[in-house]
Amino acid sequence: MKLKKENDQFDTWLEASDWRYSAAIAGLSAFLDFFKYEIEYELSDDYLKFNESDITEERYLEFAEDRFKEQFKHKDLERYMCLDEWTEDQMKEINELLRGNSIMKKVFGKIKFDGTNQEEIRELIDANRKELIQETFRNKSNLYRNFANPGQLFKEPGTCCRLWGYYVDGGRKTKSLAYNFDVNTFVSKDDKLFDFIPFAFWGDREVFFVNANYSLKELISINQRLEDRIGRELETSKTNIARKTLFKTIQVTSDFLNYGAEVIVKQQDNEFFETMYIRRESIKVLQKLKVYEPFCFPVKVTDNYYLDVQRKVTECILNMVRVDELIEFFLKQAVRRDAKSDNEYLISMFIQINILICGGEEEMKKSMRAAYACAKKVAKDLPENKRGSYRQKLTSAVIFKDYDRCCQILLQLSNYTGMDFEFVYDLFEDFEKNKDIVYTFINALTTKKESNEQGGNEE
Repeated sequence: MKLKKENDQFDTWLEASDWRYSAAIAGLSAFLDFFKYEIEYELSDDYLKFNESDITEERYLEFAEDRFKEQFKHKDLERYMCLDEWTEDQMKEINELLRGNSIMKKVFGKIKFDGTNQEEIRELIDANRKELIQETFRNKSNLYRNFANPGQLFKEPGTCCRLWGYYVDGGRKTKSLAYNFDVNTFVSKDDKLFDFIPFAFWGDREVFFVNANYSLKELISINQRLEDRIGRELETSKTNIARKTLFKTIQVTSDFLNYGAEVIVKQQDNEFFETMYIRRESIKVLQKLKVYEPFCFPVKVTDNYYLDVQRKVTECILNMVRVDELIEFFLKQAVRRDAKSDNEYLISMFIQINILICGGEEEMKKSMRAAYACAKKVAKDLPENKRGSYRQKLTSAVIFKDYDRCCQILLQLSNYTGMDFEFVYDLFEDFEKNKDIVYTFINALTTKKESNEQGGNEE
């Protein structure tokens, strides 16, 4: 919320009344710090205080150019113009930059770089710098356009919020959104300071903002630390960095976020924001899990669809929902490709997540260890075709929730091998509650030797 103060050193006070103002504060704080030798401001745990007259379009664009310097083609062009001589490939790249987007074409027209007209290009950049920054920043899909209607940049507050998911065409839809079709009842909060929200998010195609707004200083610190960590990660990898960085940081840094927090998510392909609530229970699961990297990959399901395993795992942990769907998906894959796949360790980690989410009792873990030991003994004694057949039957029965059939197969296998499957009694008592025992047995029904035994790695 924005408070106007008269007869005070600072005429504008911002407080984090909702995530939009929290993000605006984080972005505006970075802006004010950038101009700390020109602008006076004050940041406390509760308020960001400044004078609104210090926030000008020229300063905003200068800050945007510095903050996202790698996104502006005229900055790349400037770097080339500082060279004394150019290779043939460099000259080709320069001429491609001159026509890199609509605003570059507009400014540089039919100019072609020939190695002698660098001064002309420099002068055009300086003369049109404001327009080059503004048009690129507001129209680029991973900059302002990712967060808000690009036509609203620098506009005075309108009848509806400029952010995607909040914005509506006031002239056409406001009446239909209002109570009883009375346009005077339509309420929507907009603020020019929401233009600073793009500077608060960090990530790649999926960007995040941690709304830890119990303290503005801590809110800014947390998001800055995550942004810095992502910068280091991007040096070695180019995809899925933001989500991995967020959850890995929570997992390995005990004092980073030991309380519940709201995280705002924006995916580049979506014209809306999403909210994740990271509760203390979920944080405990992450910290007990100890490993995170094995989940950070997509798997092809069809030609047009890839399952994002990392996203699915984090959604389950955040909502404290079992990961049965993933376990059954990879068990089915293992059956299709036989035991040569590398899914056994991954499935064992999914089973561990289930135990952590459900708060598995010691008796349950004991049964799972017994199931694991039985499965390895059976796998060693049975011929490969028999072992594969039983594994496929059990997998199908579990996936189709034919629990009676699953128990019958286990009893049949017990009789066939002459082994006593004591863990089966738990399944007869409550199959759904003890489903992880069956998952453990099926997953371990291979001849593959794991360095970490599946049945004994649960927390």
